[in-house]
Amino acid sequence: MTMRSLVLLLVVLAVAFACPSQTGFKIHQKRSIQHQSREDKPLNWLEKGLVYQIYPRSFQDSDGDGVGDLKGIISRLDHFVQLGINAIWISPIFKSPMADFGYDISDFTDIDPIFGTIQDYTDLAAAAKAKGLKLILDMVPNHSSDEHEWFIKSVNRIDPYTDYYVWLDGDAPGVPPTNWLSVFGGPAWTFNEQRGQWYLHQFVAKQPDLNYRNPLVHEEFKNVLRFWLDRGTDGFRVDAVPHLYEDPTYPDELPSGDPNADPDQYGYLIHDGITWNRPETYDVMAEMRQVLQEYEDGDGQHRVMMTEAYVPLENVIQFYGNESFRMADFPFNFALINGISNCLYYCNTTTSKGYPYDGTQLRDTIVEFLNAIPPWVGPQGANWVLGNHDQRRLASRFGEALVDGMIMVQMLLPGTPVTYYGEEISMKDQFISYEDTLDPQGCQMGPDRYEKFSRDPARTPMQWDDTFNAGFSTAAETWLPMGENYPTVNVKLQKENLISHLNIYRTMVALRQEASVLYGAYDFPIVDADAFTLTRILTNSTSYIVVLNVGLEERRFNLSGVTGIPEKAKVVVRSVQAISGETQIGFTINTNDFPVGAQEGLVLSFVAL
Repeated sequence: MTMRSLVLLLVVLAVAFACPSQTGFKIHQKRSIQHQSREDKPLNWLEKGLVYQIYPRSFQDSDGDGVGDLKGIISRLDHFVQLGINAIWISPIFKSPMADFGYDISDFTDIDPIFGTIQDYTDLAAAAKAKGLKLILDMVPNHSSDEHEWFIKSVNRIDPYTDYYVWLDGDAPGVPPTNWLSVFGGPAWTFNEQRGQWYLHQFVAKQPDLNYRNPLVHEEFKNVLRFWLDRGTDGFRVDAVPHLYEDPTYPDELPSGDPNADPDQYGYLIHDGITWNRPETYDVMAEMRQVLQEYEDGDGQHRVMMTEAYVPLENVIQFYGNESFRMADFPFNFALINGISNCLYYCNTTTSKGYPYDGTQLRDTIVEFLNAIPPWVGPQGANWVLGNHDQRRLASRFGEALVDGMIMVQMLLPGTPVTYYGEEISMKDQFISYEDTLDPQGCQMGPDRYEKFSRDPARTPMQWDDTFNAGFSTAAETWLPMGENYPTVNVKLQKENLISHLNIYRTMVALRQEASVLYGAYDFPIVDADAFTLTRILTNSTSYIVVLNVGLEERRFNLSGVTGIPEKAKVVVRSVQAISGETQIGFTINTNDFPVGAQEGLVLSFVAL
């Protein structure tokens, strides 16, 4: 046995003995909804708090180059304090050629100069800690950049990097090993002339897939996590998890039969179990959790792991782990993005009454996720995402009128809300021409199809005020165009206006700290095509109900038959478009008859009967 073989064997054995086996994980059967959050289990900072996603290129530019950076984030930390947010998640800031704007990483342990330096990150971590903020980084284990040292050495077959990536010979000269397609369109294989083999890239060609059947890759990535944990990071959001493994027999994938997918589009083939959503993925997540646990055991401070996986719900839930070994704090729940009305990119469909979803759809989507959560996790382990850097913005998917109501629902549901930057002021998508499009997912689709696939419209710079470039940058030109409505939709203006999306958002964040919201029972007592209601009730405590009219006409509500709600209740907050004189903020109203305007949300408080 050679020394290299011996080292590999020892690493494999170490992984096998260190990691709790995921082989016995079972899909949790659906159960009746658990209406009571668990008071017997103390909530950690993630379960009690709220995660705010920062897209760093678009948050705040400190040096006038038109691109956001770490010093810019430091300068805006008081924004989170004022809103009551306790955790910020930053999309990738690592060294990168920016073929996919940071998701193509050329050095996992350095900061890209466009964002700053390692010292800037150290300063950010210290400043965040001083203000009581937790710091979560976006980690991308599936692939690196083709400019990463590992890939360059792998091309040259320099050990131990020879098999760090997925390399195969073709079936014939110029013919890829399989028919696999990239998520961004086109073949998932590129031929490397120097090595004389094809390499796999499930995204763009400059993002070669790492080979997780090589145990050395596992060790490399665990050390990357330790590097950032040593520098004050409180946890990680793990990107593109379902793509980590491929079927080792490398079969062709079958056509999906999707009539809307062209032959070069990802949706043209069935990927499940071949290049996507394989069971080995859970083992890698377990290894990552163990690294986080090392640090948590050392100082008693919780470290979080959030996993991104657009997979069927029964597979999403398995990322929680099992009762003896919790993996993810939560797998992202995208049901409120694409679980109602298929609003993954645009709301192309509406209900028969002409609006994007109805109350029953909303209730059923929420209940499906809550029912799927393992009982040992409890509803406090849920999470609710209304938008992110890969999706259309909330105000553009559902319309601005429904934004406040959706925020009310999100904030009062059990579990952790996740906010995408700009949602607090109801930022909208900005139209971006094909000539100005930078997102590779859009660019690769050409001028006729780019609008459906480009993610740029939801990534425009943060709108801070009504000055030049919305206070984001002093540059003559920003990396993406500014949103055209920034003179009237910005943080400064909404701070000064009592009736604004921002102040509704801030009120709802504060309500999340109420005992009834953290531990109270929840129910959906009145739900139909035009209406949705959610109660959070704790005996002898101030309790709440959200009343949402998703319809296009005013509706009067009668809550007299709802358990726990008294005859009188106080109006805590209502949507910005509300005009009824009966439901002004601070008014006490009769719960057996009150109006809620079209697509308006209303939150009432009361002491439960």
